[in-house]
Amino acid sequence: MSKETSRRNILKSVASAGAALPLLSSEVAAAQPTCRTATATLPADAWPMIGHDAGRTYHNPGTSGPQTGVSERWAASISTREFPPTVADGRAYIGGASLRALDIDDGSQTWARSPPNCRYTAPTIGPEAVYSAVTNQDDGERNVTIQAFDAADGTRRWATDPLVEGDSVAASAPALVDGMIFGLVRSGQERFFYAVSLDSRAVEWRHTVAEPVKEFAVTDGTLVYAIEEQVRAVSTTDDTVQWAVNSPPVQGLAAASGTVVVVSGDSLTALATEDGTERWRSELEPIVEPGFEGSNRFSQPAIADGSVIIGTASSLLPRVIEEGGATLYKRDLVTGDRQETRAAVLRPTVPDDFDFFNEIPSVSYGWGRPAVSSDTIFVPQYGSIDGGSGFRSDQSGLVALDRETFEVQWTSTDVSPVPVIVAEDRLFAMSTRSYESFLTMLEEPATNDT
Repeated sequence: MSKETSRRNILKSVASAGAALPLLSSEVAAAQPTCRTATATLPADAWPMIGHDAGRTYHNPGTSGPQTGVSERWAASISTREFPPTVADGRAYIGGASLRALDIDDGSQTWARSPPNCRYTAPTIGPEAVYSAVTNQDDGERNVTIQAFDAADGTRRWATDPLVEGDSVAASAPALVDGMIFGLVRSGQERFFYAVSLDSRAVEWRHTVAEPVKEFAVTDGTLVYAIEEQVRAVSTTDDTVQWAVNSPPVQGLAAASGTVVVVSGDSLTALATEDGTERWRSELEPIVEPGFEGSNRFSQPAIADGSVIIGTASSLLPRVIEEGGATLYKRDLVTGDRQETRAAVLRPTVPDDFDFFNEIPSVSYGWGRPAVSSDTIFVPQYGSIDGGSGFRSDQSGLVALDRETFEVQWTSTDVSPVPVIVAEDRLFAMSTRSYESFLTMLEEPATNDT
């Protein structure tokens, strides 16, 4: 493998570390509906769906999170990192080959559902039930249904009729908004968004999409989704197309307060949810040094209280890493004005006598996707320098910053450089150890005060 190919591969890994998880997962199950009307409300410190909310903001204003550092309390083996957990009422829910609930105090299993030939998307938590798009294979035929389970014991309450059937089916994790479940399903080359009512458990509308979908969000009565080079919006009430805007290849998006933030590699664009009008755009310049070429790209964003928080990932020279490297930005959501910046914190070490002109090092470094609590921003950071001749330097971990001042509160190099979930004053992270996937609960370190 050439050094340039290696450099591109490292860059791709850096960019994907903070990117959105796969929209569609091959999975399912059958069902006989039974119902119970939900009357309760979710606790304020819950993390009920991927991205915390249907806008994928990664902002949980109802909880604080560790303030002085983190220590691992427990780690539980999970089937795959493709299914991030959701958290509420002292339980973490995980999809995959089974649907499981873990006690967040010790990681013990509270309940599990694992019928044969079924697969569950990452669950979405409602006031009294947990919802998953379930893929089921029965005598070679596959289908996808939306199913509701009792949050306390996993009893299945009801299931919709199949949304789609075929030899090859897949489903995204659903989003729950105002009594409606929204999601994406595929059968072969056919793809469509759906809206299912919790009251009737029937499909209210379908919206067909010809191209693969990169990511979607639901906000302000609008479902916004991205295909390869376009962002589109449809009404959540009847799937009427509201607008479509051409874009460079889209890697991800998030939406809140009437604004959709779109990430396209080296550009970040804010669109008005109402009509798709561009509000502002930020573009990164390539890194150019004599004899070298580097690149900058945005990671994935978080949106919190009128601000966009987003980092960059870079391929660059060791000297630049020593001077700060990739940058974390806080920008005004409506105007794009820069509010705060933070240079790299956890930097790989470069020896003073390293001859990078002759070694031609492969370098990558960057910030991942933030998770934001009521007062703290938790951001993974990762980087490596491969200088050849046996030299390699890596540094990665988690950085906690004060939301208002952007000052570093603490860092931990014991945490895998992956996006975290913040709920019930704790952090939850997924990692791989010896080719096995784990969910880890991180909490405030114990003190020795007497």
